[in-house]
Amino acid sequence: MSKQLSLPVLLKEQLTFDNFVAAENQQLVDHLISVATSIDKTSGYPWLTYCFAETGLGKSHLLFATCYLAEQQQQSCVYLSFRDKRHLAVEMLEGLEAYDLICLDDIEYIEDDLPWQIALFDLINRVKEQGDVRLILCARFPLQSLPLQLPDLLSRLSWGVSFRVATLDEIDRCKALILRAEQRGLVMSVDVAKFLLNHLQRDLSALIKCLDKLDELSLQQQRKLTIPFVKSTLNL
Repeated sequence: MSKQLSLPVLLKEQLTFDNFVAAENQQLVDHLISVATSIDKTSGYPWLTYCFAETGLGKSHLLFATCYLAEQQQQSCVYLSFRDKRHLAVEMLEGLEAYDLICLDDIEYIEDDLPWQIALFDLINRVKEQGDVRLILCARFPLQSLPLQLPDLLSRLSWGVSFRVATLDEIDRCKALILRAEQRGLVMSVDVAKFLLNHLQRDLSALIKCLDKLDELSLQQQRKLTIPFVKSTLNL
């Protein structure tokens, strides 16, 4: 089967474990690295992982990073976000168990859609039966709070291991912002990173989106990322 890895095509930089600031999430990162590199599929191998956190804490980044690492191991993988389900057919889940790694994001978006829940339930059963596939799912809520209509699906999701993606403190948010700027070829000082944290949304994903505009205009104007430049560019 050909790969269907539908990762964002307009990313300014590759989302990997190298540019993810783990901090309190090191145990989760280590687990996902193990999942991505588990070529020897022996008993006890982590076949189902559930991650949860509020928006903007890096769940999707972790899924992309796991897919990227798995591909480096010559393993087939597929990424699908249920945020896009209105553009997809429920039959998309059929046959995914043929991949080595399946990453499903934004599970909460099927809370009011029973056909999608049934399809996911069936996929989990097929993955479990096959025994050599890894499945990673992400959502905003812990399992006990996941608003699904199908109780059996919640039961299946509890078969695996569960992780909460921890929030980064201010120091680690600065590190993450500086690191992602460096990936784009931008030099960002700690002072500029702190300025952005103090004047914009503290949601890291929203802050990183600002790098697109800063990247474009700093290149056009041949200017460094100083606080005055950031203030004028972002109208702060």
